[in-house]
Amino acid sequence: MKAIASLCLASAVLSGCGNIAAVKSFNSKFVSPTGGETARLRVIADGMVRGVPGLQCVDWYSPGAGVIVVPQKGFADRNGEHLGMPAAKEVPAGAVSSEVLVAAGKPMTLAFLDGGRPNSYNSTTNCLGMFTFTPRAGADYELTLRGYSACGVQFERIDGAQPEPVNATKADYCSKLANF
Repeated sequence: MKAIASLCLASAVLSGCGNIAAVKSFNSKFVSPTGGETARLRVIADGMVRGVPGLQCVDWYSPGAGVIVVPQKGFADRNGEHLGMPAAKEVPAGAVSSEVLVAAGKPMTLAFLDGGRPNSYNSTTNCLGMFTFTPRAGADYELTLRGYSACGVQFERIDGAQPEPVNATKADYCSKLANF
């Protein structure tokens, strides 16, 4: 009986190791629109950036929602895609970048999560940010997110003579189950 209980416990513990791959938000690539007006978005980040098209909140089951960039292996991503946008900032060591089309005139929600950094003994701090904006048709945007050294974001429209800050608003989950 003791052996059966130990086996069940070991199975339960080990089954948790594979569950991260089953989480839709880590295992699905962001899907760009195939028609209609669009804008271009370049993402540079040292953590995972996921997108939710058409919503002002986060719901990983929404059509098209998924990973845009992530420097770690083992997740879905669109790392390294290029659409011919204006010159980019240098991509820092440990970061990745990609350029994707996003629907214009409709909300686009973005979520950032880094892997964390030690805060003190037995304590880790993570950067987590979720925000939404509505892209303009034909515009070019550049989003730079830092997490591992210090949380930070720079979000600009870059198709004019001078970069302009993008007005984004804080987003939340669409429902309590939207994160699973």
